[in-house]
Amino acid sequence: MTTHTANHVPQSTAQQASANPAETYERYMVPALFAPAAEHLLAIASLRPGEHVLDVGTGTGIVARLAAPNVAPTGKVTGLDVSPDMLSVARERALAEGLSIEWQEGQAEALPYPDQSFDLVLSQFALMFFADRKTALAEMRRVLVPGGRVALSVFAGINHHPFYVALDDAIARRLGTSVVGAIFALGDANALRDAIIQVDLSDVVIEPFSITARFPNPSGFLAGEIDVDTAAIPAMQGLDSAARRELTTAIQQDMAEPLRRVTTGNAVHLSFEVLIARGRR
Repeated sequence: MTTHTANHVPQSTAQQASANPAETYERYMVPALFAPAAEHLLAIASLRPGEHVLDVGTGTGIVARLAAPNVAPTGKVTGLDVSPDMLSVARERALAEGLSIEWQEGQAEALPYPDQSFDLVLSQFALMFFADRKTALAEMRRVLVPGGRVALSVFAGINHHPFYVALDDAIARRLGTSVVGAIFALGDANALRDAIIQVDLSDVVIEPFSITARFPNPSGFLAGEIDVDTAAIPAMQGLDSAARRELTTAIQQDMAEPLRRVTTGNAVHLSFEVLIARGRR
């Protein structure tokens, strides 16, 4: 298993609040976790100059942005995401970095591209969130040229992430339900391999990968996690701002000991277990 420690981190979430949550995602989560994970995914994918590459569920575009120099000068990179806010940040960052990338709003289950359009399809920490994963995988295969490759990453099962087990329990205890487990929904290597084989991709390999991310400001990190992980829960949506703050405080109190266990100095150190899958059309 490869282990990677991410040490480059920005300021706290609280210091970087933005009208567009995608901005906070880019500034806080990308340097600490998603950029180093993307570097490993791209190393596994073995990009070559001149290739046409699609990044499905691109978010703020870190995979696409890191991929672009690898296929230059004659290659092409396209990033697709369902969120216009994420794509807005992706466009801004790519422009600032002098990168030429095509950004497309769309669904993974209905990729807006002709058959056999890409040499490589990438997807980082997105497959578990697609409404129809089998269709999304089949679409990735459809747009590949014969012999084209898929390389994607998902988080291993929640049982490998004790901090998130505790957070899942705390949110469920306070709200009656939790969506934290969805992040780790594709964490079984055998099930992931079977899902990829079922869409007629071959030479499927699943590799484990471990990365330790360092997040500054433990209390700000926990507040941000609670906000993100409860945003879609109806019981939380129906509360006024004062009640939401009270509930968030209660969950923070429940999480005091789990947070202490992963805190060193003024930073949270969290290990993430990842599965990287690759296959070929």
